[in-house]
Amino acid sequence: MTNKYGAVALLVLLVSAGGSLGGCGSDDASSGSSIAATTGIWAHVTEQVAGDDATVEQIIPDSSSPHEFQLSAEDRAGIEDSVLLVYNGEGLEAGIPVDEIDAPKFAMTEHVGELRPFEETGDHAEESDEHGGEDPHVWMDPTRVVMALPALADALAEADPEHADGYRRRAAQYAAELQALDAEIKRTLEALPPDEGKLVTSHDALGYFADRYGFRVIATPFPASGPEAEASAQTIAEVQGAIEGSGVKAVFAEETDDPEVLRQIAEDTGVHIEEGLLVESPGDAGGYVEMLRRDAELIRDGLTGQTAGGPG
Repeated sequence: MTNKYGAVALLVLLVSAGGSLGGCGSDDASSGSSIAATTGIWAHVTEQVAGDDATVEQIIPDSSSPHEFQLSAEDRAGIEDSVLLVYNGEGLEAGIPVDEIDAPKFAMTEHVGELRPFEETGDHAEESDEHGGEDPHVWMDPTRVVMALPALADALAEADPEHADGYRRRAAQYAAELQALDAEIKRTLEALPPDEGKLVTSHDALGYFADRYGFRVIATPFPASGPEAEASAQTIAEVQGAIEGSGVKAVFAEETDDPEVLRQIAEDTGVHIEEGLLVESPGDAGGYVEMLRRDAELIRDGLTGQTAGGPG
């Protein structure tokens, strides 16, 4: 997968000449159609539908927060040379002026059903207002992605009619894979007793996961935009109080977050800290399916005390 646009002039030359560009995650030749996708999540999902009929270019590197990433002139030129821009929407990619970009666009959050509202209070309430009060992290529920796949296939078919049948066929196949993943995650989490269904995470990004699989996010030190916003002393005290009052065995730090705040909270409250939760990108899990599978196993093991990590 290409994390950043390379030489835009070369890309345009190859596409206009009908040259073959290797599809991300595949050694087979591609037709040369270029699709831009903002995050690693949506790049991977789009790849499953695009197959070998198009090349998917990821705009935001896995090492960057989608909340903070700023689009360069080269990035923008690459997007505008693409046949379609696939993005999340709902303010997730705040540094990308989507409305100003001259390219066909597809917002995933417009095709996943009704969005869940944030249920934040105190310091996080202002952050919720900035994001319109709706949670953009829809990919944490694979059934939401399933809902969007037919519309994504249609958008790709409109951009590249020659391969329309392939896009729609692969979308249906990938939907079946994600439905199987959903059932697998439910089985993985069946080991947890009902009173263990409480989560404390780095920032408020697991709402859809929690809704789907019977959890409740009881506290987060950082708001939805992630750890770029400083956690206040009041918020940290509230998180500690929630942990002490709930009996949770572990707190979960996202892989791309600085875990120091949660480490201190874990030490002060005597619970385990589980690092490596994947939310913003698949990271070293390799793909979206593998990411959610790993997250489910990490949560199960952390809440049942099966991991080797000690308190703090």
